[in-house]
Amino acid sequence: MRTLYEIIEDVKDNKKPDYEEIRYALLVYNFMFNMDHRNLRNELLAEPRSPEFARKLKADNSFNMAKAALNTSPKKYIGNDDPENSEYQKFRKMSNKLLDKVINNKK
Repeated sequence: MRTLYEIIEDVKDNKKPDYEEIRYALLVYNFMFNMDHRNLRNELLAEPRSPEFARKLKADNSFNMAKAALNTSPKKYIGNDDPENSEYQKFRKMSNKLLDKVINNKK
């Protein structure tokens, strides 16, 4: 599989990457979005605010995460979190059951 960067560039050039490339690219972007969103939310809600060096470190980590993802094939980047991995599916089913239980108890 090509790198995430190559896949994205094809989409921007109106080329048609194959289904598997798009599927795994979407998973990588979902992972990065969730990581950055959680870190940003925690930082914005933190009282008191994190020290400047910690904020800089988080920004650097975000940049390095994106850089690594762009220069790696999406399938390789997600590793064991591959939906085709049976262990991943077992963990996902357990997580979804737990989430459903929490949601249903709040109603």
